[in-house]
Order: sequence, then C-alpha cells, then structure tokens
Amino acid sequence: MNVTIENLGEEIIRQLEDFSKEATKAANDSFRETAEEAAGMLKKGGPYQERTGKYTKDWTADQRGSRASAVSGLKGYSVYNKKHYQLTHLLEHGHQSRNGGRVKEFTHIAPVNDQVGEMAARKIESKLRG
Repeated sequence: MNVTIENLGEEIIRQLEDFSKEATKAANDSFRETAEEAAGMLKKGGPYQERTGKYTKDWTADQRGSRASAVSGLKGYSVYNKKHYQLTHLLEHGHQSRNGGRVKEFTHIAPVNDQVGEMAARKIESKLRG
C-alpha cells in the first residue's frame, strides 16, 4: 500500500494502534503463562519438609477480577494457595510457637516472586520479537 504525504499521519496512527493491540495481547498472554509457571514452581515445594503434601499441591494462578484494566487493557493475575492460604505467611515469615519461642521461617514465596517480573519481561519481549 502506498502512503502519500497527506495520509502519512493517519497511517502512523494506524500502525501505532495495531502495535498497541499486539503488545497488549502479548503482555496478557505472558502474564498468564508466568503466573502458571510461578504456581508450578511453588508446587514443587520449598526448603521445608511437608508431612502431608496438601500445602504444595494447592497452589494455583487465577485472573484477578473479571475484567482487564480500563486504562491499559492489561489483566492481572494472582498466585495463591487455595485451601491453605493461612499457612503461607506463617511458613514464609515464621511465627510464635505454642510453647514459647519462634518457629523457623521457610522462605519459599519470595524467591519465586523475585523471578516473576524478569520472566514476564522476557516472555513479552520474545513474543513481540516474533
């Protein structure tokens, strides 16, 4: 398609809108994939010895809210433990024991959280590059 000087502004705007839609789709797909990978990493367990296996198998990732952001169109995702959400803070940060003293902390969420941003950025970049 040939673009004339008169149509140049309209064509630039159209190309930018197309890229914006493509970037939003790539970002949303990458966020979903990254959230699912983070849940999978947490399902593998942490530096603690779990007695029953129930805590680690209940990690999941879901979209926050039913709609995307009105301004950016980006969807947010949460990684959480469905049934044992109370234990996440206690295991991550330690807690007071019944007999006095402290129960040791088992940091297992923070390392995954530190990796998530970089993983999402790499996925978005690779999707946009093709």
